[in-house]
Amino acid sequence: MSETLNLRNLELALTTITELVLFVYLLRRKLFRSLPVFSVYILIVILQNVLMAAAYGVWGSQSYRAWLIFWLSQLVVETARFAAVVEVARRILSPFSGIWALARRVLLVAAGGVLVYAALLSKDYWYSLPLNVDRGVGLAVAAVIVTLLLFARYYGLPMDNLDRSLCMGFCLYSCFAVINDTLLEKWVTSYLIFWGFLFVLTFLASLFLWIGAARAYSETAPARDPVVMPKELHGKLSSELNVRLRLLNEHLSQLLNAGGQRQ
Repeated sequence: MSETLNLRNLELALTTITELVLFVYLLRRKLFRSLPVFSVYILIVILQNVLMAAAYGVWGSQSYRAWLIFWLSQLVVETARFAAVVEVARRILSPFSGIWALARRVLLVAAGGVLVYAALLSKDYWYSLPLNVDRGVGLAVAAVIVTLLLFARYYGLPMDNLDRSLCMGFCLYSCFAVINDTLLEKWVTSYLIFWGFLFVLTFLASLFLWIGAARAYSETAPARDPVVMPKELHGKLSSELNVRLRLLNEHLSQLLNAGGQRQ
């Protein structure tokens, strides 16, 4: 048991140090202004590590109280993670009002789907609710990021290195989290230590991606202001925007505005 506790302490120390490095870069590059939700997400993860280190020190890593504190704090982390993904999607899609309006609705449905998914799978075993929420958020985040990347690729959406790294980090971590949660549910006892190892390893990989992007970020880089697309500006924007994307944005704007008027 002492070896397990020492391993947990090492994992917490390693991830906390890496998270602190990332948070310092977010502050130094003043990225907390353009990525406030992501910055809060990293801060919440750091606080969770401090909380768990204290819980393990007081009650031990195998205690019910430590388990409960971890999963309750993990629900907060998962909420912040999904919100950070929404922020990244907004950064990429908000210049196109019609597309972003549809994306907001899709993200809202995805969030509701996670709750329904977790509730249905946990109706007979309430203690599995946190695990199912974790897996549901992972599925939703992975689906959102993959769809966003494919959409950006197909329509040639501008995406800087920071946004691309954020997407890759979230997708990497979420995909492995889904696999780990599924294996943990099937082989809870025998897989627990290995699950924790993979959990930390994949999150560290995401953190290093984000640190590299934050370190390379230039504060003097031109910011991408939201693109307002009234009819009189379409001619000017046509040389800068992909024609298919512009037409799609117009079509979605008309559909959503028509739907709002009928309501």
